[in-house]
Amino acid sequence: MKHSLTAVAITVAALLAACGGPSEEELLATAKQSLAQNDSKSATISLKSALQKNPDLAEARLLLGTTLLAMGDAAGAVVELRKAEMLKLPEARVVPALARATLAAGDERRVVQTWGATRLGQPEADADLSTTLAMAYLRLDQTPKAEQAVEAALQAQPGYAPAKLLKARQLAARADLDGALRLTDELTGADARNAEAWLLKGQLEQYGRQDRDAALAAYRKAVEADPRQMTAHQSLVALLVAAGDVAGAEAHVQQLAKKLPDLAGTRLLQAQTAYLRSDFEGVRRLTQPLVQAAPNNPLVLQLAGAAEYQLRALPQAETLLAQAVKLQPGMPLATRLLAETYLRTGQADKTLALLQPELDSGKARAETLLLAGQAYLQIGEARQAEAVFAQAAKVAPQNPRARTAVALGKIGRGDTSAGLGELETLAAHESGVGADMALIASYLRQGDRAKALKAIDGLDAKRPQDPTPELMRGRVLLLGNDRAGARAAFGRALERDASYFPAVASLAALDLAEGKADAARKRFDDELARDPKNWRAMLALAEWHERTGGGADAASTQYAAAVKAAPNEALPRLRLIDDRLARRDTRGALSAAREAVAALPSSRELLAALARSELANRDYQQALTSFQKLAQLQPRSPAGLLGQADAYLGLKDEAGAERSLKAALELAPRLLPAQRALLGLYAGSGRYAEAVALAREIQKQRPGEAIGYLAEADVETARRKPEAALALIRSAVQKAPGAESAIRLHATLRAAGQGDEAERFAASWQKQHPDDIAFRFHLGDLALATKDWAAAEARYRDVLQRQPSNPMALNNVAWLMLQQHKPGALALAEKANTLAPGQPALRDTLALAAAAEGQLPRALQLQKETVQRSPDSPSLRLTLAKLMLQSGDKTGARAELDKLAKLGPGFDGQAEVAELLKKAS
Repeated sequence: MKHSLTAVAITVAALLAACGGPSEEELLATAKQSLAQNDSKSATISLKSALQKNPDLAEARLLLGTTLLAMGDAAGAVVELRKAEMLKLPEARVVPALARATLAAGDERRVVQTWGATRLGQPEADADLSTTLAMAYLRLDQTPKAEQAVEAALQAQPGYAPAKLLKARQLAARADLDGALRLTDELTGADARNAEAWLLKGQLEQYGRQDRDAALAAYRKAVEADPRQMTAHQSLVALLVAAGDVAGAEAHVQQLAKKLPDLAGTRLLQAQTAYLRSDFEGVRRLTQPLVQAAPNNPLVLQLAGAAEYQLRALPQAETLLAQAVKLQPGMPLATRLLAETYLRTGQADKTLALLQPELDSGKARAETLLLAGQAYLQIGEARQAEAVFAQAAKVAPQNPRARTAVALGKIGRGDTSAGLGELETLAAHESGVGADMALIASYLRQGDRAKALKAIDGLDAKRPQDPTPELMRGRVLLLGNDRAGARAAFGRALERDASYFPAVASLAALDLAEGKADAARKRFDDELARDPKNWRAMLALAEWHERTGGGADAASTQYAAAVKAAPNEALPRLRLIDDRLARRDTRGALSAAREAVAALPSSRELLAALARSELANRDYQQALTSFQKLAQLQPRSPAGLLGQADAYLGLKDEAGAERSLKAALELAPRLLPAQRALLGLYAGSGRYAEAVALAREIQKQRPGEAIGYLAEADVETARRKPEAALALIRSAVQKAPGAESAIRLHATLRAAGQGDEAERFAASWQKQHPDDIAFRFHLGDLALATKDWAAAEARYRDVLQRQPSNPMALNNVAWLMLQQHKPGALALAEKANTLAPGQPALRDTLALAAAAEGQLPRALQLQKETVQRSPDSPSLRLTLAKLMLQSGDKTGARAELDKLAKLGPGFDGQAEVAELLKKAS
């Protein structure tokens, strides 16, 4: 019974609740009263309550739709107004608001397609709809139709203010300033509370007539008419600041904060004035909630990022500024500060990528050029740095930083003393560091490390807390082989900033060079322990695995981890793609490239990687499309056109390849890769006259280089004129003596049966050019080809006497020692692999040397990974089979040998394969 009474009580309570409370009519009346008081939030609550009681209350649907539209919720407004339309409200009441909401939602095409021919039969409704149509046509770049729609609105209702305002904007766009101002004056005369008209008048006075006082007066009228007109507030404050009246700007913002403290626009203005006062902590406090509320507002992100930059919170600054630039590319302040952030954190590559669109435009500002110059200096490209500094001087000759470029120009023209003197003066008297950086680069280019270090002292005095000077000092000391001094400098850089990864990487590189692989690894592990998402440490760790033989799979795992840790960074994705291409995992590379471009569609580097992956997969048509996109994104770069040529050749379309190569040469007339490819096309199709003409053009462009003469010699060889080819090679040696031409002449003489002359030339060349490493290497290669192991070893050791850290010479000596059963090959092979990690031929020698020293498990692991990276190399697979046999794994060896046997005559080691198969059976 108790249970029954409870149920009855609940039922009665529910009935009472249903019957109680205001009715739908009362709620509708309350909503209208709230709207009359400009209380949209309360009106919305009342309207939604009314619709809960009666979902078919058409008037409530209409009011809710228009209220949501006024509050900025265009999508919600469209939903409600469509429901109102379905409830059969008169079109004249619903359609104008629905069209405005649809336009506000960004669907201008739907507006013109749905209501372009609609006539509502009521003057104000037709004027409203025609004005919305005019704005939609403007967004679609259909100016004539927009003008017709405005005229239609004014015919429907001659004094319709929104249409007159839009017409004023159209007149201003046509440079009819007087006509536009006449209309704004008519509008404000008819209604002094028309804030939009006052705002437009202010803009016309400010930007059209350059009348600051008239513009200020108009903006003040606009905010008096509508205190929530934030564009007018912002324009007014910006105008006061530009005129130097910071106090007046602050006073205006303070008054606004008293009246409308909760508006996001008010807080943004407060933050902007706080930034002017250098109250960066205040800016941070004000912008943090704004960023949370509007994470995709580039102006808010720019201001928040600028504050973090000034507070030296560089990771936070980078995140905010990068997002701002992503949302609105080219924002001057955000771009500059982001570039400087990258420079301060040792990310010069990202600085250049950020600035590249402006650099490619041909209209780069001096500031951009100077930042690019600093980035080039950071990565050791002194020549490029000087070039962009000189370009900056032409753009802004009075800029102190550009004056630095003028000094560099003097150095470049040979007036070194005057140029260096000017740089020294600028560095001593200017607070900026551009002259210091240029001075350091100039001294380094001259090989004067002592003066470079002195210039770094000057830079350090200006930036005592910045780790960059110590990083540069360490790199200069390394040039002088002062490893201890360099290590100390890198350590001091880390004392200034424990998270400065370039210094960590430099110390790790020193560790590796000194054979302390474990110490290098610990540095990266420590970085990851401090910051588990440090993707740069992950990339460095991947390289560590490659350099120390840690395994291809381990390196690949680190590349994938870096992508996961930093999905919005291009570099980890590029490394992952390149790693998979190096492993011949072309499908994996293509998959990674597609994911990368989907995640970062604006990255040109990733688009290029996608195109390369498509080429590797022989999807030439898709590669062509990707390279065409790349060319469109980089219209001043020939890279996309060179890629197109490769794709056309894959499609057997030589005419297309020729067009692309010629287009590349129009952009860069001295571009050797394009010239060589075009020479190949001409010679391959028997167009020898054109090939000779191009070769001679190269000779004119590069009179001091051998390439043009050697190219013509190749053409003569192709048309079977060996004597003419030999004469041209002799000319190359005479006119442009160098390793390339000398090697060609020696090889050609031997091939022509003139061995004695070849040997006389070799002896004479070595005597005259004792430091020519390439020629000595060539002689070693010749001895190697004839299996004269002792002579080859002597030649390569001759190289090592001059270049003790030449990885190929080290590798070849190690291999030759193995052939002659000499001890000590392993140490040489390990050094070679440390200096040039990941090279299949070097890893092959290392595996053989390890096996010779009794380290068979290590040898097998190395060779398996090497074959995995280069599965199409029969010689590597043959080594693996030998090692497997040596370990007793006949089954594994037989599997590898069977693969080689299937190659048939395509592999010239079939006799050895047959012998090994007998042992494996």
